[in-house]
Amino acid sequence: MLIREATVSDHKVFTEVSRASFKQEADRLRLPYRDLNIEPPGYDNESMNRYLIEQLTCYVIELDGQVIGGTVVTLTGQEYGRIDRMFIHPEQQGRGIGKRALQLIEELHPTIRIWELETSAAQPNNVAFYRAAGYQSVFESDEEVCFIKRVKRPVDEAITFRYEERSIKGAQAYGVDASQLAITNSNISELRASNCNFTRSQFRNINFRESEFDDLNLSGSQYRFVTMFESGRPTTFFHTNLTSTIMKNCRLDGMQIEDSSIDGLTIDGVHIKDLLEHYRKETGGMKRYE
Repeated sequence: MLIREATVSDHKVFTEVSRASFKQEADRLRLPYRDLNIEPPGYDNESMNRYLIEQLTCYVIELDGQVIGGTVVTLTGQEYGRIDRMFIHPEQQGRGIGKRALQLIEELHPTIRIWELETSAAQPNNVAFYRAAGYQSVFESDEEVCFIKRVKRPVDEAITFRYEERSIKGAQAYGVDASQLAITNSNISELRASNCNFTRSQFRNINFRESEFDDLNLSGSQYRFVTMFESGRPTTFFHTNLTSTIMKNCRLDGMQIEDSSIDGLTIDGVHIKDLLEHYRKETGGMKRYE
């Protein structure tokens, strides 16, 4: 068995094996709801898996030259890692491949002191597997079990400030240099930040529900696989400059544009003014769009 870092050229086979593994488990369990640990977002989508390979740390697992599995790992700073997903093709399961892959991932990242992951409570075999691998459950519900594994590593003395499993609720900061800050698995709800520099920051797998973004400079920013509508809560843009914004492969169902400048706006290469003119002619309208 061989494990190697995935490249963009692997994204198709990565998707094929991911699809086979997760779908087989979903079909076997037939839960009355979608369990995101059993069917993780985009597990069968080539675009999503390409994004994961480009932006995170992904590995393919090979046996006799064939890709039979894969993993997605999120590394935060130098000492914290998360196994986002691990999958083995159904035909190769039960042979100890997952156990060996988990060991190799830890060996490939010798500075990580805390690993975390979660699995579905509907998968007792997975729960037993991770416990046998040295992971301890820190949260259990009817739907999921969350694990962490602490690995004994030398502490990097160069990291002056290290905050782990403590509360700084209500803390205030002024004139603080927090550049290159790495934070994971933490509660930052109701954060109040103003007049701060977040240039070149990365936010991934973050819950921003019902947050407010005002007076921001987001030029040059990228949004990938972002949800802006959930459970009837729409996202609103008011007095926002979206000049030259590019949207590709996005869901815009029900999107409303009112009282806005649309100079240069095109949809699939067709200027919006031409679309509106054609619509008015087809519906009998005589007014030309100005």
